[in-house]
Amino acid sequence: MSDLTPGAWLGIALFAAYAIWLWAFFTHLRPRLARALGRRLNVRVRESHDVVDAGTWDTDDEAPIRKTVAVLAVDLAVLLLGTVGVATLVFVPAFIVAESGVLLALEGRMTGRQVTLRAAGPATMQGGKASLVVEVANEGRGALAQCRATVEGYSARNGYLTGASPWFDLGAASRRSVTLVLDARRPPAGEHTIRVKVECANERLAVGDALVVVRY
Repeated sequence: MSDLTPGAWLGIALFAAYAIWLWAFFTHLRPRLARALGRRLNVRVRESHDVVDAGTWDTDDEAPIRKTVAVLAVDLAVLLLGTVGVATLVFVPAFIVAESGVLLALEGRMTGRQVTLRAAGPATMQGGKASLVVEVANEGRGALAQCRATVEGYSARNGYLTGASPWFDLGAASRRSVTLVLDARRPPAGEHTIRVKVECANERLAVGDALVVVRY
């Protein structure tokens, strides 16, 4: 457990908070909404225990059909908003933040495994081939092994460009230049910004932008 990164702890905290929300939603908020809807429509709204629709809101048999349909529609909307809606609001922004790499510097300071990278210059691609040089520096507290720089993402906008460097090690407080061999299938001519990441022992430690210029 001590090897978990701050990003992993954040994910665990979000899942725990979402579980608490679901408990509060189904045990407190949803029943209150059902009672409020019943008062507004002047019908008795209760949770169905039938096999077919167990757990959904239902009305007494003598309630008008239009009110029963309205109760079912509101129940569906409440369920979607309270479960899928809240999950989207919580986890999608968290995923975007985690993938952007903005937490990597904080994680590096806390774990002692911190790497920075910088593209030495734009790579010129011709015939779908190019070489990109990046400078990698170990700013953590110890040596790093089994490191590799690779292109992050896979997009048709740059011709499904891929690339990776050879494996390398980084001593404590050391830096080195590594070369990524880039490959793409008929990339559009012009300038393309790509994301490059550095992983050591399958742990992503740095991300950065690089420029690829495609010429024909």
